[in-house]
Amino acid sequence: MLLVIITLLSITAMRSANLDTKIAINHQHKQLAFQAAENAFAKLTTLPASQMSQLNIPGTVGATTRTTDFVPTDPNAHNSADLDLQLIEISSPGQYKFSGFGLNIVTVIYQADAMGEVDGTNATAHNRMGVALIRE
Repeated sequence: MLLVIITLLSITAMRSANLDTKIAINHQHKQLAFQAAENAFAKLTTLPASQMSQLNIPGTVGATTRTTDFVPTDPNAHNSADLDLQLIEISSPGQYKFSGFGLNIVTVIYQADAMGEVDGTNATAHNRMGVALIRE
């Protein structure tokens, strides 16, 4: 009888440990997806003007008036992100002031949606923020 009780307790403990492991892995995948989405925002806000023109988005040099996807990729990573920019407004010169200066400054405002995912899992993250690009 004691052997049966010990066996049942050990089976219950193994199942609990297995469930805890799955929860921890899913949490880690969710964090990786979130970090991938945030990385897409970070890459967007740190691009030099020469690379911004290659994104083909409104308000950049040589751009068209359509939105486009920006896909930051790392061949060694197991996560990826897509960044979708939707044009909200192109301000008139001086409409918005930044640090008190508003003369001849045109502001291009986007809604940026970053979708991060971990390859081979169902872990995804969707982050949204407003982005303002300042042009003179």
